[in-house]
Amino acid sequence: MKPLRTAILGCGKIARKHAAVLASLKEIEFTGFCDQVLENALSFRDSFGPGEVFTDHEQMFRELNLDLVYICLPPFAHTNEVELACKHGVHFLIEKPIALSMDLANQMASHVRTSGVKCQVGFMYRHGEAVKWLKEYMHNSLTTGAGFMSARYSCNSLHRDWWRDRNKSGGQLVEQVIHLLDMTRFWLGEPCLVYSIQRNLFHTRVEDYTGEDTSATTICFENGGIAVIAATNGAIPNRWDYDWQVVLPEITAEFKDANHAVVHNTRPDSGSTLTVASEKDLLLAQAVDLVSAIREDRDPLVPIEEGVRSLNLALSAAFSAQQGVPIHLEPPG
Repeated sequence: MKPLRTAILGCGKIARKHAAVLASLKEIEFTGFCDQVLENALSFRDSFGPGEVFTDHEQMFRELNLDLVYICLPPFAHTNEVELACKHGVHFLIEKPIALSMDLANQMASHVRTSGVKCQVGFMYRHGEAVKWLKEYMHNSLTTGAGFMSARYSCNSLHRDWWRDRNKSGGQLVEQVIHLLDMTRFWLGEPCLVYSIQRNLFHTRVEDYTGEDTSATTICFENGGIAVIAATNGAIPNRWDYDWQVVLPEITAEFKDANHAVVHNTRPDSGSTLTVASEKDLLLAQAVDLVSAIREDRDPLVPIEEGVRSLNLALSAAFSAQQGVPIHLEPPG
C-alpha cells in the first residue's frame, strides 16, 4: 500500500513535534511544507524532507496531489484551509482550537461532512491509556456520566505575542485549557450551563497582554454532572502542570496525566485501588489512529464534531466571563 502524501501547514513548534512523529511512520511520505515565513518551511524540509515548500496554502493545495495535511495554525490564522482540504479530498488533522468563532467552526464541520474526508482534531488526551480506561469502565458499568470532575492547569510563560492577545488566541482557557474542557465532555456528556470568572492578575504591566492569566470555571451537564476547572499562567516558570480528579458512583480516579491514574474503590467495604500507567506517545497514537481511519474508511477517535462542541464550550465560558453571568449552552450547528 502506497504511503500517504503528506504536508504540514504551519511550521511552528507544535508542528515540529507532529512532523517528528509522522517521519517515524512508514505510512507517511512528506511532499510539502507551508508557512507564511519561507525560512520556517525550509527548516522543516531540511529536517523532514524531501518536499516542496510554499508560503501560500492555496498554491500548495492546487499543485500537490495530497492525501493528508496537518493543519498546525494559531487560532487567529484559520481561514479557508479546511474548505480547500475538503475540496481536494485531503484528509487532515487540525490542532485545537479549530477556530475563534462558531460560524467558522460550523462551516468547517459542514465541509467535512459534505466531502467525506477524515478529520482528526488534536485533543490528544483522549488517546491516553488512563483516559481510555475510565471511559471503558463507564461504558461497561453503565455509568451515566452524572459525576464530578475537578481539574487544574498551571504554567508561567509569556508565550508568543499572539498568544497574549485575546483577539488572536481567545485567551488561556480557549487556547490551552480547552484540552481539559474537552475531557469534561468526554466523560460527563454535553454541557448545558457554564459560568466562568477570568482575570489578569499577574501580567498587568506586560504590554499587549489582553488575555486572562487566572480563571475559575464551573460547568453543569445535561445529565446532572458538574465540573470545575482552575487555570493560571502565574504559577511556576518553565512548568506546565495539569491534573484532574473524576468522582463517580463507587470510584474516584486521580489523574496525574492522560496516561497515569490511581483509581480508588470508594465502597465502604472496599478501600482497594487500581493503578493505570502507560508511557504511550499521545501524538503518535492520534497519528496512527488517523492513518488507520483513512485506510479503514471509519471515523477517527476525535472527529470534527468534537472540535466544534468543545470550542462551543470554551467560547461560551469566555463569553460568560465577559458578561459576568452564567451562559446556557445550545447545541452548535
